[in-house]
Amino acid sequence: MNTFLKSTLAVLMISSVVLISSCKEDPELPDNLVEFESDQLGIGSNEGELTINISLSREASAAATITAQIEGTGVEYGTDYTTEPAAVSNAIAIPIAVGATSVSFTLKKVAGALFDGDEQIIFTLPSAPESLVLGQKAQLTLSFAEIVAASGAIDINGGGATYPNKVFIDFSANRQTAIARTTWDFGFSTGSEFRVILNSSNGMMAKVLDKSDLNAVTAADTAGLGLKLSMEAVFAAITSDNPPNWVPEAISWIDDPTGDLTKTSIASISATASENKVYIVNRGSGPGSTPTQLGWKKIRIVRNGNGYTLQHADIAATTFSEIQITKNESYSFQYVSMTTGAVVVEPTKERWDIAWTAFSNSTNFGTGPVPYYFQDITLQNTVGVQTVQVLTSTISYEAFAESNIAALDFGNQSQAKIGSSWRSGGGPGSAPAIRTDRFYVVKDSDGNYYKVKFTALTTGGERGKPKLEFALVKKGS
Repeated sequence: MNTFLKSTLAVLMISSVVLISSCKEDPELPDNLVEFESDQLGIGSNEGELTINISLSREASAAATITAQIEGTGVEYGTDYTTEPAAVSNAIAIPIAVGATSVSFTLKKVAGALFDGDEQIIFTLPSAPESLVLGQKAQLTLSFAEIVAASGAIDINGGGATYPNKVFIDFSANRQTAIARTTWDFGFSTGSEFRVILNSSNGMMAKVLDKSDLNAVTAADTAGLGLKLSMEAVFAAITSDNPPNWVPEAISWIDDPTGDLTKTSIASISATASENKVYIVNRGSGPGSTPTQLGWKKIRIVRNGNGYTLQHADIAATTFSEIQITKNESYSFQYVSMTTGAVVVEPTKERWDIAWTAFSNSTNFGTGPVPYYFQDITLQNTVGVQTVQVLTSTISYEAFAESNIAALDFGNQSQAKIGSSWRSGGGPGSAPAIRTDRFYVVKDSDGNYYKVKFTALTTGGERGKPKLEFALVKKGS
């Protein structure tokens, strides 16, 4: 690999994996804004409760309490709904801990309460506690019906420079769902296929062994893997003067970045149990100024009727634990943590459009495709969602209207269709930034067309908090 190529790769890789220092309290920093995450939400007839988030633009420097006032139309507190924390005199007091970047409260429907769909609650933040300043979204209108949002602006709650969250966004509901990326390890497909995905947001990797007995696998089977089976090891190998001969194999240790389920690192789970091999898994790393290493496991997965059984253990263990997974077709995947068991990660499959996350991507620098870890990837839901990029040299975001939809060519779709195309930089002498010469049209699973543009890569200079705007172009029938 020539010197220039290695230099270029080094800068790109370092920009992907090195953590940017977190913002610290400083008199010159902009105001720490506190506001509702959304200014309009709906709670559908099939939803029993809804978490309402209040965001801060950076970590709280002091403990405080913020109050949300309630004004209902057509509903009564205690009769039709309650909140947690409970309201007193139509006001909810929500504590804010030191270091918090968001807080929340939960609205719960009272069992047996009936709604016509025209009921509303207006939540208002009348003032901000000391050290905080009210943002623009100080009022939230909650409808007791599903909504199709006409427009909105979303400050994506990625959690900051160590990108601790994966964030799912539903444009029509004007809703985002932020999930800590360390809460799961595997996703089990709920479709007709028996496929398992790795948690790519942690840089997870898996390597198959030629053994099908988990207890027969020992530390001897992992000899040398510490120098191979990690993002850091791959980076070191491809930037060395003589890349080792295992480098071409490394791409098989991650799932295909396009989301193609026929190209997962873990092979299709066979109905013949003896054909399902043991894998050595590096769980990757979690957030932190020094990334937390999540550790290594040995696993084996077999079918259990129309579900799965995950066997897992520490590398040197002579016994193993099992987790049973039952398919639920309301979701695309059933998620599991080897630490805590089953966990809900993504919303139901028709309730999200795109997701922001850090991600195990691939690239080619002369050695063939190799894994590399990339911050600020935008993925899309592959169930009924389609996206297409539009350049502003063709038509501006503001001018794009329903009459322009017919000329769009959505083409082939994959989870990485938007990918990193909305941002630039990270290479030699180039800081990451949004691209202002493009926007995207998203057709959701209900046939609604939205135009979407990213407006910022950072908030207050901090990575992991990008912003976007969206507007309804055509409502689905």
